[in-house]
Amino acid sequence: MPQSLAYQLSGHITAEAPISVNYFGMDNRLPRTPHGQTFLNGGTLRGPLRKAALRAVIRLVAKAQGVPLDAVFDRGDLYMLGEGVDITRGVNNESSGKFSDPMAENWLREFNPFISLFGRWKLAGHLEVSPMLTSITNLIDAGQGMRHDQFEHDPGMMQYLNEEQQDALLASLRSARESMDDIEEVRTEVKRLKKAAHDTEDREERRAINDQIHEMQAQEKAIKKAREGAEQSIKHPIAGYEAIAPGSELSSTLRIIQGTPTHLGLILHALAEFSQRPRLGGHAATGSGDIRAEWEVFQRSPGEHRSQAIGRVVLDAMGFDIQGEALESAFADFEQAVREFDFRLFTLTEARQRRKA
Repeated sequence: MPQSLAYQLSGHITAEAPISVNYFGMDNRLPRTPHGQTFLNGGTLRGPLRKAALRAVIRLVAKAQGVPLDAVFDRGDLYMLGEGVDITRGVNNESSGKFSDPMAENWLREFNPFISLFGRWKLAGHLEVSPMLTSITNLIDAGQGMRHDQFEHDPGMMQYLNEEQQDALLASLRSARESMDDIEEVRTEVKRLKKAAHDTEDREERRAINDQIHEMQAQEKAIKKAREGAEQSIKHPIAGYEAIAPGSELSSTLRIIQGTPTHLGLILHALAEFSQRPRLGGHAATGSGDIRAEWEVFQRSPGEHRSQAIGRVVLDAMGFDIQGEALESAFADFEQAVREFDFRLFTLTEARQRRKA
C-alpha cells in the first residue's frame, strides 16, 4: 500500500444566513460548552460531505465508463456508500466471524477509497470532522412570524368561492377561533405543569404531573379533531427557533488519518460538489443554513515533526476554488483514477478474493 499521510483542513465556516440544527433531545436548542461557546456536531457537516462525495463519484464513474448516471450503482450500493448501511446483510454475516482480518481490511481500503474514508458498519472511516464552534453570543432567535388565513388576509379571495363554499368558510373560521381559546387554556396549563415537573425532586410527584400533562395533551388533540375544517389551525403564531446568526464564524477542522493523495482528491471532489448548495441544518425553505467556508490544507508524513501547508480551499454558493499544486494534482488524479477502484466492493471476503485474483 502507498505510504500513509495525514491531511488536515483547518479553517472556518461563515454563516451567510441563520443556521439551525435540531438535535435529538435538545428541545430545539443548540449544544453549549462550559466555556461560553455553542457548536454544531461534526456529523452536521460530515453527513452532507458524504452525500456530496457519492454524487461526485457517480458522475465521475458514469463519465469514465460511458454509462448513464442510473447505471452506475444499484439501491444496495447507494445505501452502503451514502449511509454505510448494508441492506444485503453481507457485512452483517461476515461480522459474525470470530476472528479479524487486518490484511483484508487494508486491501478493502485500497480498492475502495470511498468506504475507507467514510466507513461502514464495523469499519471506521478515516475522515474526522470536528465540531464547529462559535461564541454563544452569536445565538439568535430566528424564523418568528404569524401564519394567516389567506381569506382573512386577502378578502378579495372570497370572489373565487360560491355561496355554499363561502358559508362553509365562515363556519370553519368561527369554529377555529372558538377552539383556539380552549386550546390556549390547555397549553397554558401544560406549560405550568412542565415547570412544576422540572422543579420537583420527588419521583412520584413528577410521574403524577407527567400523567396530567399527557391527559391535557390528549384533550388538546380532541379539541382539534372536533373543530370544523382543518384539524390544525391555519392561523397561528410561528415561534421561531434558536439559530447561529448570519455573519458568525465557526471553527472547522477536517482530518484524514492514514490517508493518501487519493483520499485527499476524493475530499476535494466532495467539497466541490457540496459547493453546489453549501448549507447546513434545516429551514431551507426560508433561506436558512447558507454558508461559505475556507480551509488551509496541511500534510504530514510519517516521521515529520510538523505539518506542511500545501494549499487552500475556498467555497461558497458561487463556486469552489483550490489553490496549491498538490491539491490541484490530487483533484485531477482522483478523476483519472476512478477506473482503477471498485466502489462496489464492501466486504473483507470480497477484498481478499480480489487480492488473490
